[in-house]
Amino acid sequence: MKSAVLKPFLLGVTFGIGITVLSLYTQKPGILGTSLEKIAAKGRVRRAEEEKRKREREWLKAVGFSDNEIDEIY
Repeated sequence: MKSAVLKPFLLGVTFGIGITVLSLYTQKPGILGTSLEKIAAKGRVRRAEEEKRKREREWLKAVGFSDNEIDEIY
């Protein structure tokens, strides 16, 4: 019963979202590119922060801090 109702509903929602995105893109194509660039920039910042934390953890470990002490810091 649930499957018989859920599949058409999800298909309709997906189709509606697709049509909405397509219509917005046809009206202002620059918006999609700008949004994707913003998402990519946020991802790069997040990865850079993760790398920085990883380097700091390695440095603290090399100095002699234990894993528990490092976890308390972060």
